[in-house]
This record gives sequence, C-alpha cells and structure tokens, in this order.
Amino acid sequence: MSVCRFARSLPVFVLPLVLFGCGGYSAPSTPVAPNPPAPNASARFAFVANVASNTLSTYAVDPQTGQLNPKDTVPTGGTNSRMIVVDPTGHFAYVVNNISNDISAFSMDTAGKLTPVGSPVPTGSGPRFVAFGPTGILYVLNQFDNNISGFSINSTTGALTPLSGTVSTDQAPVDIKFHPAGHFAYVANFNSADVTVYRVDASGALGLLGATPTGLSPSSIAIHPSGKFLYVTQLGSREIFTFSIDTNSGALTQLTPRAVAGDAPFSITLDSQGHFAYVINAVAGSVSVFAVDATTGLLTPTSSAPTGTNPFAFALDPSGHFAYVANFTSDNITTFTVDSTTGSLTPLGTPVAAGTGPAWVTLAK
Repeated sequence: MSVCRFARSLPVFVLPLVLFGCGGYSAPSTPVAPNPPAPNASARFAFVANVASNTLSTYAVDPQTGQLNPKDTVPTGGTNSRMIVVDPTGHFAYVVNNISNDISAFSMDTAGKLTPVGSPVPTGSGPRFVAFGPTGILYVLNQFDNNISGFSINSTTGALTPLSGTVSTDQAPVDIKFHPAGHFAYVANFNSADVTVYRVDASGALGLLGATPTGLSPSSIAIHPSGKFLYVTQLGSREIFTFSIDTNSGALTQLTPRAVAGDAPFSITLDSQGHFAYVINAVAGSVSVFAVDATTGLLTPTSSAPTGTNPFAFALDPSGHFAYVANFTSDNITTFTVDSTTGSLTPLGTPVAAGTGPAWVTLAK
C-alpha cells in the first residue's frame, strides 16, 4: 500500500469542544509540572474499530497473560468507523465514523458488553479523531472542515449534545493531544505540515495561540508525561520531531537531532513513565522502540518488532506489561509482552482475528 493511500486512510481521533474562543485564559505564572502516573492494574477489555466492516470487535483481556479472548462483534451504525475511545469513568464508548460524518455512542456494562445509545450524532465533515479534554468535553477533529467541534456528555446515559461553535485548525487536522497540566492543546495538521497550539480555559474552550511548522505530513502527536516535551511523527519523511514545551506559554521549540523511524511512521505512543516511545511504521510493518532521555527529551532507537501487515494503531496496557497493535490489511491484532527495563517488544502467541480493516485498538479497565 502506498504512502499516498495511507494519507487518505489515516485513522484520526475526533475531539469536541465547548464554547470555542480565541483567548481569555492565562496559565498560572508558575505551573506545577505533572508527575508521571505509575502503571496500574491491567485492562479488562479491548475494543477494536474496523473501518471496512463498520464494526467493533470486543475482547476480554487475560490479566495474567495479556491474551485477547474474542467476545462480540458490534455494528457501529456508521460508515468508515475509524476510532473508538472509552470515557474516563469506563461507562461509555464513542466511535468516530469518517464517511457518514457522525459519532456512535455506546454504554458499557461491567462485562464489557456495548449497547448503542440512540442514533449516531452528526459531526462536521470527515471526522478523523476523537478525544476527551481535561474538563470532560469530547472533542472531534473534522478533517475536511478544518475545525474542531465539541460535545457534552450526559453522565447518566452517555448521550452526546453538540456544543455551539467550532474552532479552526490548519489544513487536514489528524490528531489532538492535551498537555498533562490541562492548559494547552496541540493539533497535528497533515496537509499544512504544522502543529496548531491552543490555550484551554476552565470551561474547556479553546483559544488559538499560533502554529509551529513540522516536517512533511505530520500524522501523530505524543506528549511526555512530565509535560516538558512533544513528539510528532512525519509520515512522508520517516522523521520524528521533538519539541520542548514552554509550560507558561505553550510554545514549542524544535530540538535536534531528529529521530528516524521505519517506512511511514503512522503513530507514536509513550509509556506512562515516559521512559520509552513506540512508533508504528505502517508500510514497514513494524514498531520502532526508542529510549527517551528524561533531561533532553531526545529519542534514541533501541529495537524494532515486526507486526502484521500495515499496522495502524498501538495500545499499551495500563500495567505496562503488554502492548497491542491493530493490523489494517491482515485484519488482526498482534499482542506483545513489554520488557520493563529495555522497552523491547516480544510477540505473544499468534495474532487474534479482528473485523475487516482494523484501524484502532483501545483498552478499558
């Protein structure tokens, strides 16, 4: 599969906002650096969004071995279902549907069973990525509208209510991440080759602060749990850009040297302690592992692990012991054990079947 086709297929998260603004918020003069969270209990369930079959594959996770045990296949009710996220309470799940331009909501019981909540809710055009902000708002990146829309969540039913207004991005937004301290948000814009920076106020409103250039075709963002560094994968150049973050202004400063991953680095994930970074290489069919320098933020390559064909998504178990990769073309999920000392990945058993075109995997406790 070509890089150009991957560009059209990028699984993106949809992130909603409330009361989008252009300012009106000032970060504390001396922000407190967040403490990296410690690994905690293993996930109980895994959910996979299948683009071509418009379904969710659900699994029980064996807490001792990390193995996935298939449970259900659930229709999403939308078209081109690219991503699924679970809300922080663990009671609801949301799926972004890129072609039908909507979000499907599900309630989740204690056995991991997903039940639709009403009909899919309309978004903007080409929703690509969805995420929860620090105030509980669900933010959606609308790739073809070049903006962010937001939804509030009914805490009892999980139903979504659109918030008024949208916030502009640059061209073709594909990923959004929030600073651990909650003051800033960062959006990777695939076509304009930059990251737009936003201030987040106490209501969840986003105010545009500016844009920072990146390399060719930025595809994914990760922020170090210390809040000091930001990483951007470049799908076209194979590079990973590292930036320092000014915790007062949110501004980004590029650091050198740049790390280099495999062919078509599609996404980047850091472990909860910020010791290692994992980069999915969609064309190379591998995961590149990097050690993270806690002082400088720079990445040093340490190892690589093979995946299935055209991996699109990577998820780390909260315990830090296991990792999962969704393989878009081979229609399966690869499970790995994680070496806590080196960060290296070792395949665990045989890949587990998913639906057609798995593009996202997420875990729930």
